[in-house]
Amino acid sequence: MTTTAAVTTTSTTTEAPAADVTTVPFVGTKAEPNVLRLNQGSEPDSVDPQKASFVGEIAYIMMAYQGLMTFDKDMKPIPAGAESVTASADGLKYTFKIRPGSKYSDGTPLTAKNYEYAWKRLANPETAGQYQTLPCGIIKGYSAWSAAACEGKTMTETLALDQAKLEAGYGVKAIDEATLEIELTAPAPYFLSMTALWIGAPVREADVAKGDSWWYEAENYIGNGPFVLKEWDHGNKAVWEPNPNYNGPLGPVKLKRVEYYMIKESQVAFQAYKNGELDMLGIAPEDLASVQSDPVLSKEVVNVVGSCTFYFAFNNKKAPFDDIKVRQAFAQAFDREAWIRDIFSGIGSATTSFIPPGFPGFQADLKGWVFDAAGAKQTLAESSYGSVDKLPEIKLTYSASARNNTRFEWVANQLKTNLGINAALDPVDPTAYSAMTKEKPENAPQMYYLGWCADYPDPQNWVSLFQSTGQLAAKVGYVNPAFDALIKQADVEQDTTKRADLYAQAQKILVEDAPVSFLSNNSGPVLIKPYVQGLTKDTLVPIDYWPGYFNLPNVDVQPK
Repeated sequence: MTTTAAVTTTSTTTEAPAADVTTVPFVGTKAEPNVLRLNQGSEPDSVDPQKASFVGEIAYIMMAYQGLMTFDKDMKPIPAGAESVTASADGLKYTFKIRPGSKYSDGTPLTAKNYEYAWKRLANPETAGQYQTLPCGIIKGYSAWSAAACEGKTMTETLALDQAKLEAGYGVKAIDEATLEIELTAPAPYFLSMTALWIGAPVREADVAKGDSWWYEAENYIGNGPFVLKEWDHGNKAVWEPNPNYNGPLGPVKLKRVEYYMIKESQVAFQAYKNGELDMLGIAPEDLASVQSDPVLSKEVVNVVGSCTFYFAFNNKKAPFDDIKVRQAFAQAFDREAWIRDIFSGIGSATTSFIPPGFPGFQADLKGWVFDAAGAKQTLAESSYGSVDKLPEIKLTYSASARNNTRFEWVANQLKTNLGINAALDPVDPTAYSAMTKEKPENAPQMYYLGWCADYPDPQNWVSLFQSTGQLAAKVGYVNPAFDALIKQADVEQDTTKRADLYAQAQKILVEDAPVSFLSNNSGPVLIKPYVQGLTKDTLVPIDYWPGYFNLPNVDVQPK
């Protein structure tokens, strides 16, 4: 999942009529029994399951929907919309049995045909979702049908192909109302984890037919997840109530309501928590000292393990970042330890590689472009530009907020001090910023800040994203045939040791090429009110959509 967290609470943009959204000063309510109040930061860009990719978007989708599988507290895939799953002896065919009597939140039947539609919609090139590249080369016929995402073809070339024939050859089929079969091109140890993601959420064809923004009104957002979206005051608040027809492993829920607030400024959210208007909140670095010195707040801190890596994205298709030496110079010119110490008050940890500690594929001995101001200047001198004065203007684009303005002034100072570059700050409204970062390189910013958070614990969910047709490579325009070749082998390799080695080789190339500059891993403190039950260090999962999500049946609010 892509995120702008650690800079803004969530990402935002919208394809729906943003002119209707107004922001009002936050005025919350006091704690109520069985009501959980969270801050999601701002309005999500899209909550269409087959199109979304950002953390803030997924937090909505996975309240309303569930896939064939979900995750347990050990991050292992378990049946969800499916009652059971069996795999063929060769690992090429999975058979899912849908839970008997499954219904959507409005009481209409849910069958294997609904899942078939969702997985076909994901592959259909006209959908053009942010995660469309994820199943490339995995599901039978997927790459051929979704050639624009998987094979580098243009959309025009892809749509000129025989779409009916490609759909017929696609390896997802509802055998009957209760049985879904998915065929793979090769055994994939991570495939069941993939079926737990929002990409396979069973949206209804009749809902999608209402238009591109079918999801924008609460009454149209009908799913099979643990909650129902009852109210959506865009830009301000979303209200969820339990789905009476939910029959998956994340229920029954004790909560009678979950309220999502959209407070963009972290200092406002912090004050809301202190006022008793929110029940949990990630601690912004600027507020850490206040929390630690407060006799009440300091006892409400729960330290969580992170699943994200943050980075500066370089647009490899725009000058000067089309030159590898320039990218390497910028990667050397940033003092990550100072960034964590001075800006994030020690929250998180510095990194120069992609996969974070605690996840399969983490390479403790992989040292990338560490901070070296003299080395950065030398590397820049070796570029095609030769010197700083010959570079084009460097524009640093970021999601605007009062605290982000201060943070990125610090970043600009780093570039000035360590490389002699006068970077221009480019603060952008959070809604517009998220939209910009989803664009193809020709329309994306020159240099900007993003992060990636794990969907499931496998190196395929990290390193493979930078193959030339991968989701993150597509954002920055990165292409390296040697890297692609390693990923192609690793994604289908069945020998565990060989597979790990292939991903390790690929990550080494990725770090060397510096299509982005890896900066930090997240982890750290979250404020949780003492009356919130089921949210402890031992019940929080690194891939939670919000803290405690995968322990949902045990989450409750009982104020004194």
